[in-house]
Amino acid sequence: MFRKIEASRASTKASVQLHCIGCTLVPGPTTEVVYQTSPPPDTIAVIVDISASGGAMKVGEKSDNDLGVAAVGKVGTEDADALVIVPWNVDWWFYSIGTVGIQYVVRM
Repeated sequence: MFRKIEASRASTKASVQLHCIGCTLVPGPTTEVVYQTSPPPDTIAVIVDISASGGAMKVGEKSDNDLGVAAVGKVGTEDADALVIVPWNVDWWFYSIGTVGIQYVVRM
């Protein structure tokens, strides 16, 4: 199930690691990702920062429908006021549009 958890932009690497012992933050793509991509192995969450100029990260998964994919959820311009933490499912993939900052929370 797709969930979005809002977090303050003042959240730091130390505060994330305090809440997830044994985790580290791994930088994600710095440019628009227009193709299906997956986070590193052992990713437990993705942190998304939508810029004020707009953007979106759309999440999908494989499906048995005619297209072979199904939309799971998205983080978009409506979420630009805060960082958004998305607990990650290993079967998901994503792509992004516009200016989107992405970091991965990876269990070590």
